[in-house]
Order: sequence, then C-alpha cells, then structure tokens
Amino acid sequence: MSSDKENNHALMFHVGPPFDMAYHNNVTNYPVGPHSHNATELYFTLTDLPDVLLGDTILAVPAGTLIIIPPFCVHQLYHEAGEQYERYILTIHDKWLDNVLCEGASAFCYIKEDSMPLLLFPDVEQKRELIRHFDELLSFMDNRTSPDSMVAFFSLLSDIHSLKMKTKKPHSMKVSASQKKVNDIISYLSEHLSENLTISDLAAQFYLNPDYLARLFKRHMHVSLGHYITLQRISAAQALLREGKTVREVQEYLGFSSYAYFFRTFQKVTGISPSNYRSMSIQ
Repeated sequence: MSSDKENNHALMFHVGPPFDMAYHNNVTNYPVGPHSHNATELYFTLTDLPDVLLGDTILAVPAGTLIIIPPFCVHQLYHEAGEQYERYILTIHDKWLDNVLCEGASAFCYIKEDSMPLLLFPDVEQKRELIRHFDELLSFMDNRTSPDSMVAFFSLLSDIHSLKMKTKKPHSMKVSASQKKVNDIISYLSEHLSENLTISDLAAQFYLNPDYLARLFKRHMHVSLGHYITLQRISAAQALLREGKTVREVQEYLGFSSYAYFFRTFQKVTGISPSNYRSMSIQ
C-alpha cells in the first residue's frame, strides 16, 4: 500500500533541549496528524479528546487526564480544525534524565523508550497542583538550565511520580465498538508490518467490505490506511536503526521493495536520511 500525500509535514519531530514546557489554549487551524518524538511527552489535556491514538490503540480521553507518551510512540491527540483545545505539554529527553539521575532513573521507567503509553487521572486537588507546577515551570523557559528551573522541573516530576505510584490499577477507558474494530486492525498491522498488505487483504481478514474498512479507519484515524502504515513502518525502522541494524538490513526486514524507496520514504517522514539517523543514534 503506497503512502498518500495528505500530510506534507514531517511525522517525526526532534526535540532539542533537555526538556521543554508549553501551554496552549487555542483554536487549531492545522491539526497535527499521527507522529512521534525523540522525547517523552507529558500531555495534560483540559479538553475532552474523542479519538486519541496512542501506539496501537484508539480511545476517548476525558478532560483532566495526564497522558504520558514514551519516545518514538506514534500518537495523535487532536484532529479537528476549528476546535479549541487547552493543554499543557512537557517534553523530556529520557537520555538526559538518565544522565542526571544515574541509577535513580530506573524509578521513572514508565517515561522511557519501549514503555507503554500511560494515562493518569488526578483528582481535583491533584489537578490544581499539576497546573501550579506547570505554570511555575513555564516561567523559567527563558532560562531552563538555571537552578530554580531545575527545582521546578523535578518538583513537577516528583508530583507526577507520586500520582503514578498511587494509581493502583488502570481506569477502564471508553472505547466504542467502531474504535475497538479499528484497534483490532491496528494490532494486526503491527504484527504484519513487513508484509505489503492491501485493503482487500485486511478486509478479508476482518470480514469487512474494503470501502467500508477504509472509511471506518479514516473516520477514527483521520488519515488513510496507507499513510498510517508508512508511518508505523518508519517508526519500526527507527527502532531497528537505533539497535545498530544497517540500513540495508532494516529495508529488507520491513519489506520495502528497494533500498532507494526505503531511503526516500524514511527521509520524507523524518526529515533525515536513514544512514544519518543511524549514525546519530548509536554514537
């Protein structure tokens, strides 16, 4: 299945500083499609999100939820142009956190690469404290390496860690029947990324009409099936390159028809060539 041209933006965003903090409460003109980061993203939504993509799951997320998204996890949090979304966003380089905390960084395994996305549901008082911490950290963004900035950062991280530790079991999340079907399709795709699956193949697997399957997928994912498959294959390629696999090995393992096609697709999605990405990742 070939990638479409519906989104010309790079789908892998590189975060530069050790951490970054932002607050937005705006009407979106150009919602961001499925993408990933080279950092952990802590997304505190103050708006209900009806169709959130986190890895291989689509679900509804209520306002007041803290979403922890590990590095390189494909996600999409909002998608409607013309809608107002209010959120705080903290991005953290987990390798930087490892260097700062040394052995103590193991306590924060849930924000590391290869961990699963995590949803936390603070109560009213905990929400108030999180917002206070976020606002305090925002005030230091012009000098984020100052001692006061570091104190604010780790104070916020400590509160989030306490909230995580107090969460005894995961909350049941609202997933509609159609979202469940799309989740099943996503899981199947994740297990067969190296195969050149067509819509007809998937329709036969799930006993659905091909046109209906394509419409159902786009209704919840807000991108076409081909677009999503390309993004997931490149995300898998990034993981393999970080492990030290050669570009040729990754191209063949993921079933790209040629080295040149893989090279072009990787560079289009990430903004960097696979050879340069590999060199930067294994230094």
